[in-house]
Order: sequence, then structure tokens, then C-alpha cells
Amino acid sequence: MRFLDTNILVYAASRQDLGKRDIALGIVRHALETNNDGVISLQVLQEFTNVMLKRSLATDEQIEGYYTYFYKLVRTEVTSDMLRDAIHIRREYGIQYYDAVMVAAAKKIGCHEIVTEDLNDGQVYCGMVAVNPFKVGDGE
Repeated sequence: MRFLDTNILVYAASRQDLGKRDIALGIVRHALETNNDGVISLQVLQEFTNVMLKRSLATDEQIEGYYTYFYKLVRTEVTSDMLRDAIHIRREYGIQYYDAVMVAAAKKIGCHEIVTEDLNDGQVYCGMVAVNPFKVGDGE
């Protein structure tokens, strides 16, 4: 099971970077079709809303439309245990706190992969590998 970070949803829903949008849309569509290969936490949906509204990438009405689809991917809410776990994850891996909360949620769900551009591509976090779907080959 793959955990999708907020940036995947933002790219899928916005038109700022059409190359990344196509990749992100493919990931989200696959997740919705397989009903388990791409999951999120409620935190990801909240962060998606904040980013889209803060950057004026969508209206309130459009956000509500995205909820119809993206909510199907939610597998957990963030619990107090995850928040405590995130403190240890943040310290151990030297990552931002909200990224650590995402890792804690992915761990709780039982994911094997975190799809994101925010963590180090290929690095293992709590037994889950971070994969940047936008990374260009080694010759960049």
C-alpha cells in the first residue's frame, strides 16, 4: 500500500505544473481505481485544502468537489499516539514535524511506500521507502 503526500493531491488538482499534474493525476486515478494502492490520512486532506485556498488554486466549491474523490482515499485520522510518534520520527530522521506526522500515519496504516517530493527519494522511514514520482533520471 502506498501513502500519498499532500503534494500529490495538489499537483493533481492544480494547473501550475502540467508535467507534474499528469503524473499526479495518474497516481490518484490508479489509487481510486484500485481502492487500496494509494491512501491518505485526514491530515493530508486538511493540508490539501489549506494549500489550495492559500495559493488561490481553487474555490471553496471546487474544494468540495475534490472532497468527493479524495475522501475515498482516507484510511485514518491522526490520533494522539501518532502525534507522539511523530515527535520521535522527526528527531530520528531530521524531518519537518508535519512530514513526521504523515510518516506516523502511513506507518499506522501499514504502508510500504510514501509517495512524495518532500522526503529524500529512496530513503527508508520507519520501514517505508520514500518515492519521488517527479524525479528525473540520474542524469539531471
